[in-house]
Amino acid sequence: MDDGRDEDTNADRAATEERRTEALDVLRSNRAEGYTIPSATLYPFQWNWDSAFIALGLAGVEPAAAKEEVESLCAATWESGLLPHIVFHTDAEGYFPGPEEWGVDVEETATSGITQPPMVVPAVRRIYEETGDDGFLDRVYPALERHLEWWVRERSFDTSVVYVRHPWETGMDDSPAWTDPLAAFDPGEVVYEREDRKSDELADQRPTDWDYDRYVSLVREARAVDWDEFDLRESCPFLVEDALTNAIFVRACDDFAALAAARGDDTAATTWREQAEQSREAIRDRLWDEELGTFVSYDRVGDRKLEANSVAGLASVFGEIPTKQQFERLRRTLRDDLLAYEFAVPSYVGDAFDPDRYWRGPVWINTNWLVADGLRRYGSADLADRIDRDSRRLVEREGFFEYFNPETGEGRGSDRFSWSAALYLELTDSA
Repeated sequence: MDDGRDEDTNADRAATEERRTEALDVLRSNRAEGYTIPSATLYPFQWNWDSAFIALGLAGVEPAAAKEEVESLCAATWESGLLPHIVFHTDAEGYFPGPEEWGVDVEETATSGITQPPMVVPAVRRIYEETGDDGFLDRVYPALERHLEWWVRERSFDTSVVYVRHPWETGMDDSPAWTDPLAAFDPGEVVYEREDRKSDELADQRPTDWDYDRYVSLVREARAVDWDEFDLRESCPFLVEDALTNAIFVRACDDFAALAAARGDDTAATTWREQAEQSREAIRDRLWDEELGTFVSYDRVGDRKLEANSVAGLASVFGEIPTKQQFERLRRTLRDDLLAYEFAVPSYVGDAFDPDRYWRGPVWINTNWLVADGLRRYGSADLADRIDRDSRRLVEREGFFEYFNPETGEGRGSDRFSWSAALYLELTDSA
């Protein structure tokens, strides 16, 4: 007997296809020559981990665009191996901090002087497995290898756990986890004009001037020593072993090992598998917080754990970092503290929770994707499915916003945001 369920299913599929068409429209309208901007509202250039998530989402839909996205990003790799967090392909007049603030050029292309989590490596593996394009892999492989070597050589005190030297490098810019290390130094008088508060509503959602004074001070201190990583290791007041960055780094090492094996380089494959396991062991020991039941970041300057219950700790599953015992505790933390909201997964829960302010509470589609992917690696498909459903519900109800209120689901930040569109394509690929 037809009880209407087939019609409902067909209607749902049609709605999904319509939203996928809209997602492609967002990505195509944000696409420039060889790369995709995150959004026209606030981010008019190429951002490192944005491009990685965008390429990952495009891999099964527009693989040529996905490959071009990655190749454009990799072309901006510094000689040292640093892959910058912003590539200024076009004129940046009126944007702060623009090229003049960073003072960096790579092959006549202006870039920032900091990086972001190496999500580009998992993205390349996804593209390669989708396309089998050996030529593409050959073109990007050297840049990926140099970049991972750079992390080990220039951003680790022990060649195991890596660190960042600016909150922008974490991607989770104003996480409450950074409050204490930022408060520990005086930025002095820092003169600048912000361009990220386009309206009263956006101003209320963005990092405060207190945060920005310190962000800009860190940039200027690094520029003053010509971005020398070893000088900065001694002088920078913000050196943090970030839980999220380390999770993605470990996954990147594993994925690069798989890419090396695909090219027949068994020596490199072994090297990077061993690096991944060495890093996992060190992270399990240093960044685990039993009381919170999650992984946290570590302040190397203040020699202390930064006890914040955030999505960064949950993302450890993306790198398969938790032991079985740690995972059982982490899963309870997820269920009790973060899935208690209407929409999963808030970026932070705790005393400083703010459901509308950037990384202090809102749900982000990219971190949801990371956590869900990792949960499936631990056999927790039920929790992963819940997170994926919430991601789809948010986009289908609100549109392709930058982030979302976990209590009401309301879209926040920039609209027509590229990685929200790209990852919606990834989430509904089999619909």
